Amino acid sequence: MTNEDDDRQFLDRLLEATRREAPPVELAERVLDHVAYRTRLEGSVQRTFGSGRRILVSAAAALAAGFALLLVARNSTREAAIVAEQPRTAGGLGKPALAAASASSSGPILDPCTERAVASGAQPLIDDFEDSDDSLPALEGRVGFWRWAREIDAPGTAPALIPVPRPDATRANRLALHVKGGLLVDWGATVEVNFRPGCYDASKYVGITFQARGPGRIYVAPREVGVIPIAEGGTCDHDCHNPHVAKVDLDAAWHVYQVRWADVRQRGVGKPPLDPRRLNSLAFLIRPEDTPYDVWLDDVRFMQH
Repeated sequence: MTNEDDDRQFLDRLLEATRREAPPVELAERVLDHVAYRTRLEGSVQRTFGSGRRILVSAAAALAAGFALLLVARNSTREAAIVAEQPRTAGGLGKPALAAASASSSGPILDPCTERAVASGAQPLIDDFEDSDDSLPALEGRVGFWRWAREIDAPGTAPALIPVPRPDATRANRLALHVKGGLLVDWGATVEVNFRPGCYDASKYVGITFQARGPGRIYVAPREVGVIPIAEGGTCDHDCHNPHVAKVDLDAAWHVYQVRWADVRQRGVGKPPLDPRRLNSLAFLIRPEDTPYDVWLDDVRFMQH
């Protein structure tokens, strides 16, 4: 029996197991992220180890596929249950509830900011990643998860971003986010965190600050609910996905960058300034013209007055 047959039988057994019992969703997300992160090194691995190593990569891909099915099935069941229990609550439900609301021609569009968390201005840390998971620290009502979305991903399949060791790690600063990829040609890629519920009031702060290294260029995008489509938890029905952005040029060394709310602009003429009382998410955008890319992010914070 060949190694390929072994991989196929292993995947069949894994899929059969998923039909009987689904593991915790956070476990599936972690496995998916780990496999995705390691697979980015596949090219160099194949050159170093030859065909035998490619079989191992194939097995890892099969494992990721099985856990992806688990994740989709588990999330679909959970979202359906939430929508059934809270059909008119916009905050925290995201796409399912708002999609249902927009499907009704007679019902009003629900504003996510009717239920919003409000920052006090006393705890500016968004995430320093030292807790080694993809979730935000529970400060000032902030809830959210880091994702790495790319144009090559199927809709709704952006992998979780788990922090990895910094190349210059110290005892006090061990971990950071790292994304790396090849040439992109459509809209690019983004590192993002969506606030839950879907509206966050950060008006007590004046912007954000973060550490980063490149080389390359990124665009910092604090995104209002008004640029997010209705079906994705926002209020936008035209000219969507046009966030306020500020360009940041990186280099090979770590630097601290600051972006004030007053620094970000939307594409177009006569656009209003950012309203930090209505934040849906925070994103670091990588446009196609700036790919291939290799970006590190750390110590993301709100800026105090």
